[in-house]
Amino acid sequence: MFGFPVTIFWIAFAVLWIFDSSVLGSIFHWIQGIPLILEIIVWIVFLPWVFSLWIWQTSLALWLRVIIIVVIALVTMGGSAGNRAHKRSRVRRKLGS
Repeated sequence: MFGFPVTIFWIAFAVLWIFDSSVLGSIFHWIQGIPLILEIIVWIVFLPWVFSLWIWQTSLALWLRVIIIVVIALVTMGGSAGNRAHKRSRVRRKLGS
């Protein structure tokens, strides 16, 4: 269900990261500037991306930030793909019985 939007968000994140990573910082600072209740909602709804923005703003070594963000992206996209595969196998089992 969420596979396509998740992939689009990660592609957008990667494009911003590659071409103008300062935009990622601007997005993170914008999120911090909105009212607290909205900020909490944004963190909950967009957790992997906001957490990745936060990681990008830390003082960790560049290679470590890259690895952490790539792992988060792969887990997020893999989780949505795994969910689709699980649903398909359930449907096949129902049709087969």
